[in-house]
Amino acid sequence: MKSKHWPIYRAIGQLLLWFVFIASIIYLHDPVSDAGIGFYPSLSIHSITIGYITTHAVKYALLGLVLFILTFLLGRFFCGWMCPLGATIDASDTVIQPKGKTKVQTNLSRIKFLVLLSSVLIAFFGFTVSGYIDPITIAYRAYELFLYPFVSFIGSKPLSWILPGYQARDYPFYYYNWAWVAVVFFVVLGLSAFFRRFWCRVLCPLGAMYAIASHVSLFRRVVDTDKCIHCGACVKGCRMGAIATDGVGTIEHECIKCFDCLKNCKYDAISFTFTRPSKNKSIEYPGKGITRRDLLIATASSVIVAASRVSLFAASHDSFIIRPPGALRESQFLDACIRCGQCMNVCPTNALHPCITEAGFYGMFTPRLISRIGYCDFTCTRCGQVCPTGAIQKLSLNSKQKFVIGTAVILHDICLPWSEQTNCIVCEEVCPVANKAITLEKKIVKNKKGIQVEVLLPVVHEDRCIGCGICENRCPVSGQAAIVVRKPKLSIGERYG
Repeated sequence: MKSKHWPIYRAIGQLLLWFVFIASIIYLHDPVSDAGIGFYPSLSIHSITIGYITTHAVKYALLGLVLFILTFLLGRFFCGWMCPLGATIDASDTVIQPKGKTKVQTNLSRIKFLVLLSSVLIAFFGFTVSGYIDPITIAYRAYELFLYPFVSFIGSKPLSWILPGYQARDYPFYYYNWAWVAVVFFVVLGLSAFFRRFWCRVLCPLGAMYAIASHVSLFRRVVDTDKCIHCGACVKGCRMGAIATDGVGTIEHECIKCFDCLKNCKYDAISFTFTRPSKNKSIEYPGKGITRRDLLIATASSVIVAASRVSLFAASHDSFIIRPPGALRESQFLDACIRCGQCMNVCPTNALHPCITEAGFYGMFTPRLISRIGYCDFTCTRCGQVCPTGAIQKLSLNSKQKFVIGTAVILHDICLPWSEQTNCIVCEEVCPVANKAITLEKKIVKNKKGIQVEVLLPVVHEDRCIGCGICENRCPVSGQAAIVVRKPKLSIGERYG
């Protein structure tokens, strides 16, 4: 395969697959039915591996396994054709225009293998770190929690012309703590200021797994030494630094099959073909340059992170951190959740938002229900449908409507009937539970003027309340609601973990 049109085909393919990625986010935000499928986080063999080590299986894992197996045949094509973060980095690199794009960074490229090793070792201790460092998770979370709401806000009119019914929601949506999601995303993109595709070449654990498989792949770059004049055009144009300085040798595990070298070669010396690895060897092997010191640091770091588990969980027992219905017990939930954000994207009332430090460091980017922004729809089971790891269990509607995620508590000092002796029946009126969890008790009380008046005082029945938060959401008191949802009360000595 020598056609100079292949870089164009590759760019078109990458763009089309990026549109599929965007379409999956838009669809999950307003799915046709509650049976929405969120498969994108499951494309990562890294998340799949970490999930099975920590005993939290990933749904649709077959898709990721098929892509990984294809790597043994086609090489590291996923990074150049399918990865949404890779596509975004390619686009941002055209803006950043890295100065170090011609450098072959062999010493730094070993770091991603150490990152992969550390993530696997930490997983054996029960920790899931894929939510912090997996590229598909980083991209998915950034697009759905930051970019999509922003674009939707500024482009709702144009999109409504293209997508009928797009403006079905009568209010803008946003995500609490979105700025921190954006910061992580832009830091990843900004690393390319050092050289092109810095993240992919130096830090990406998924890329490291594909690099290991592609080392023995059959589809390889071949150079005709009789035609090559060693001009260096292919070396200069390689976005992955995968070509040796002589232009002939290839670091096969770094090649993402972008075919830019075909376009840059003016002497028709380069082709891509199926050949045995032994016949056309890679000039380097994955992880070359890793020393015993590197391995010791990676292992020690993994042990330190695992040993700090108690302190990482320290803030996770905040009684106002409400998890989605069907969520596992707190410690199990934090281990199972890969922080992809699909549950937040699919929530029809914009109730689920990412944590930053309020649930402890280990709870970063996990979903929490913020009732003042949105409430848990009594007829919705979407979050359990799309969760790829079972951190949020799939519940039937009947089970979901009985699943207790919290308990409403009335703040008497700001509640209108209790503090102002003014009737307000909103919380009782909106309570969706069949046998109302909030009822009104008629009492004769003295108002601030000393006059006896009849007031309907709201009372919460804790044994009936499921903590959906609609009462807090609809409370007419401005600012802090007069009724708030907290986790169910515990007995002395019990914990939320």
